[in-house]
Amino acid sequence: MKQLLLGLTLLCLGACKKDDPNVLPAATQEGRNTAGFLLDGQPWLPKNSPSSSLPYPVNAYFGHMYKVNYLSIGISRYQDGNNRQAFGLYFSNIRKPGTYLLEEDFNRSVISGPRPAYGAYTIYSPSPKTSFYTGPTARGQVIITRFDTVARVVAGTFEARVQEDGGTITHDITQGRFDIKF
Repeated sequence: MKQLLLGLTLLCLGACKKDDPNVLPAATQEGRNTAGFLLDGQPWLPKNSPSSSLPYPVNAYFGHMYKVNYLSIGISRYQDGNNRQAFGLYFSNIRKPGTYLLEEDFNRSVISGPRPAYGAYTIYSPSPKTSFYTGPTARGQVIITRFDTVARVVAGTFEARVQEDGGTITHDITQGRFDIKF
């Protein structure tokens, strides 16, 4: 009887862990269109708007702009119908897996040419919109473990501190991971 009770308890614990919506996805490299991270220690996972026609709130784009290779990774989260947040990573001249530092000033005035790599966390609603960026006082790092232009898959991990645009509020982003088809 004790063995049966122990077995049922372990089974329930295993099932509860699997169904936890706050568990970050595994750090895979197969183009599963998954992503997530901890924002100030709390799980932050993508979630579509109920009215969205997109199949998933995780996306990546790789292409050429102004004669420069450009990669962007976007993760969106809608909650309670009125709360939209997004996190993005942006890279110029990316050609292969590697470690990319997010430590230079985000410069909006650079329109036609390579920008330094940066991360951005934006709270769109409720209003007013608030943006946070990586930079010299809020650094980050992205390790791209797979960058496959044939299979069109980008995967990796990241950590960063982001700072309010024009302000002093910061957020810590840890245990980030993405596995996305572009």
